[in-house]
Amino acid sequence: MKKKLIAFSALLAWLFLSGSAEAGTVLTYNDFSSTSGYTRYGTAVNSGNDLQLTSINVEKRAGSVFFHTPVDVTSFNSSFSFSFDGTSTNGADGLVFVIKNKESSNLGGTGGLLGYDGINRSVGVEIDTHRNDPGVKYNDIDHNHIGIDINGNIRSESQASVSQTFNSNGIWYTWLDYDGAILSVYLNQLNSKPGSATLTYGSSATPFVISREIGSSSGLVGFTAATGAVTQTALLKSFNHNSPNPEPSTYVLMGVGALIAGIAARKKIVSRQVIE
Repeated sequence: MKKKLIAFSALLAWLFLSGSAEAGTVLTYNDFSSTSGYTRYGTAVNSGNDLQLTSINVEKRAGSVFFHTPVDVTSFNSSFSFSFDGTSTNGADGLVFVIKNKESSNLGGTGGLLGYDGINRSVGVEIDTHRNDPGVKYNDIDHNHIGIDINGNIRSESQASVSQTFNSNGIWYTWLDYDGAILSVYLNQLNSKPGSATLTYGSSATPFVISREIGSSSGLVGFTAATGAVTQTALLKSFNHNSPNPEPSTYVLMGVGALIAGIAARKKIVSRQVIE
């Protein structure tokens, strides 16, 4: 019996340590001078220290990048910087930060679909620079807005207008905070996180559960972008992501459950032997 208790204790410790180690993930790209750790799709290419997702010279195309390391999606903090260079203040069409199931596709449709529409089991934060005609497919509120998209559907669940023009207006900085219930998006033209979010989605009463949307507690992160008849060069300049270790209670409970089950089974065997 003593040997079994030791074995179960070792199992509990292994679950705790291995679970925590695998779940904590940090991705750091202060620029994209390196081409390692991610895969580019469509029109995405490295350009100097930037990652160019779309080009002002190419109409109706899409590009994307996804990072190889799976991340825990039950809570995270991300930040990235980007810029757009277009033929007008309303160059098209924008980019999307994406969290997706590892088995989902890597690139969606062109134009107003932002390279995101069609990537199922995913969540996106869109930076939209062109208002497409309202209808069944689109619900853009204006030429410069951000939105929360779900399951490869470009009709945003929630949107917020941004007063300053994204296009041809320097570098923009974005921060994303997710606590398992609320996704908060912060925007600024200075590299200083604002005190209040530009857009939030979810609440403690009606939580936004990303793991449920993508069908897994872990997924891949990346970016998509697209051009239509109107174009722009979309540049991703930096990206940092941190998925902290989850609370160890999950792994502890698993270990305790296994320990209790083992002890109960042992007692039943001993009881039967005594009766017989």
